[in-house]
Amino acid sequence: MNKLIYKGKVFEVRSEELTINNKKILRDVIYHPGAVAILVKKNNQFLFVRQYRHPSREKLIEIPAGTLEENETPTETAKRELLEEAGIKANELTFLIKFFVAPGYCSEIIHLFYTENFEITKNNPEEEEDIETIWIDIEKAYEMIKNNEIKDAKTIIALTYYRCFF
Repeated sequence: MNKLIYKGKVFEVRSEELTINNKKILRDVIYHPGAVAILVKKNNQFLFVRQYRHPSREKLIEIPAGTLEENETPTETAKRELLEEAGIKANELTFLIKFFVAPGYCSEIIHLFYTENFEITKNNPEEEEDIETIWIDIEKAYEMIKNNEIKDAKTIIALTYYRCFF
């Protein structure tokens, strides 16, 4: 059995039957096209966006990110999202890693990129987005994670990756 429960603008939910240890079980799965996130560094600062996220009921501090569109590569999405959200035209993007967001119930994979080679232009957020861009000192950003001021998982992963491998 593979039953469509919901189909929305960005994702769909299906109820699927599978067999594990010779037992038939049902799983509800969110199918998502994937997303990108970009860690942008200038001097001794990272670029963040502050935006309202309705499920959390608060404005979160995150690195720029966005959903893959049909027939778009992760690199193309990263360039588009950086320009839309932050007015950053990336001259070069380095792919770092990709990771599942919540593999127990969701197919979404985030492709993480890094750049410090860019030009600042004018942002052009989507109509329903209210985004503020902020540059935060690298060490201050790590303190903000420690103090639970940065709560977004992709942002915490990106900063942790940077600290471990750069």
